[in-house]
Amino acid sequence: MEKILQFFQGLGQRFQELTPTNKAVALGLVALIMGSFMAMALWLQEPDYQLLYANLSEEDAGTIFEQLKTQNIEPQLTHNGTSIHVPSHMVHELRLKLASQGLPKGNEVGLELFEEMPLGMTEFIQKLNFQRALQGELARTITTLDIVDMARVHLVIPKDDVFIKEQKKGKASVMLKLRAGRSLTESQVQGIVHLVSSSVEGVDTKNVVLVDFKGNILSGSQGAAEGAILTATNYKHKRRVEQQLEQSIIRMLEDALGPDKVIARVTADLNFDKVEKTEEIFDPDSQVVRSEQASNESVTGAVPPGGTPGVESLLPGADGQAGEGLGQPAKRNNEKTTFNYEINKVVKHTTQPTGSVRKLSVAVMVDGQMAGDPPAYQPRTPEEMSQLEAIVKSAVGYDEKRGDLIKLENVEFDRTLELEQAAQLEQEELIHQGVEIGKYLFVAIIVLFFLFRVIRPLVNWVTTSVEVVEEDSHLPTPEEIEAAEEEKRLARMTQQNLEVRKAVNDFVDNDPKYAAGVLRKWLRERA
Repeated sequence: MEKILQFFQGLGQRFQELTPTNKAVALGLVALIMGSFMAMALWLQEPDYQLLYANLSEEDAGTIFEQLKTQNIEPQLTHNGTSIHVPSHMVHELRLKLASQGLPKGNEVGLELFEEMPLGMTEFIQKLNFQRALQGELARTITTLDIVDMARVHLVIPKDDVFIKEQKKGKASVMLKLRAGRSLTESQVQGIVHLVSSSVEGVDTKNVVLVDFKGNILSGSQGAAEGAILTATNYKHKRRVEQQLEQSIIRMLEDALGPDKVIARVTADLNFDKVEKTEEIFDPDSQVVRSEQASNESVTGAVPPGGTPGVESLLPGADGQAGEGLGQPAKRNNEKTTFNYEINKVVKHTTQPTGSVRKLSVAVMVDGQMAGDPPAYQPRTPEEMSQLEAIVKSAVGYDEKRGDLIKLENVEFDRTLELEQAAQLEQEELIHQGVEIGKYLFVAIIVLFFLFRVIRPLVNWVTTSVEVVEEDSHLPTPEEIEAAEEEKRLARMTQQNLEVRKAVNDFVDNDPKYAAGVLRKWLRERA
């Protein structure tokens, strides 16, 4: 602690000995050093800015900019004020805060139109504002879908007329801007259509048209018919099956060969025919008694007279003459049983599922391997190709009866573009690292420069002063001070005499004649 105090005392003493000009220079130098360090500190601590919102309207950009200003945040505006950047560590927090305040609102206005209603507003303006508000609210609702980036809604609301029996139906048009690389499924399209239809009175689903920003019709009365929609659905299912099989092949082979060494393409022939079949199968060998009916008749007593009517029955010897057997007792039993049989029958109602695989065509290309020193391309052996083909067949569910085709080839992949991109990325990364390292290296050089060229001489200067004061601890007397000043004066005179003598000697050596003339002149003047 004493050394530090001595250092500052010596520094103050040295500063007092300086002239006013030197004092101003010293103070300016100190201020420059402190300012440089502060600037470097701010430069190193400058935050990394990231995008908060893009493609904002002027109203939203201005509102968000003012909100950030009130929170003591310095945003950066780009793309003519439509994009706002903020420090990266505050992006998510600010998005939540602004969302709680309903920002950004988008280009569409909503029901806030009715928050301030001026007096004297006509019925036409009220209906027009209601239509604008309804369009804006629908656009905001559709934009909340994760897949939709922006939406615009246009409504045609017919005017009610009490004198018209059949009122006109309303219509709606929706324009969607989807996020990059995203597409709407059929169910999502129908969901948006029903959302609009259910939100606007008098608008049927068939009167709602969806288009994207490229002008492609996604749904509506002017869009695809039911058969075309079904065809589009079938195509999507076909592509989904093909992509699943392709990914299955690629995942299995890349686990063995390495990443980016497999290219697979699958073409699937699917059966989308809807077949319903009803069959009734009879089995004649398996009979089942369905019903049984039995009857029993018993008669006891004389047989009543009778015979065959006509002349023959009256002739002698004819059978059944009237008088024969009169009075003789008789007994008769009659039994009858009826069986009804049912043949066994099986009724089958079969509905075959659509989308079954008829045939698969698979094409696979695999890269070779780099081996040797230096590394060189080597194709794969036939044994390896046979093993890989068996793996592909297992992955896609190969069925020879269906006529499936598998084509596996070993091809050397062109890696030129990838190598160039990798080299470019590596170069950019090295440049970025070099800039970062250079930033800190520059700061280190500046610090070392000030340390060795400014601070160290200053410390030595002050330390020397302190050491001299410590060695000469007693205060000098006036006589000692006068003697010291006399010694300094004599030393200066001696130095001056030496310099004059050296100059005279140089003059005589350079021009002896002229020097001799000057000397003779001095002697004559003395005489």
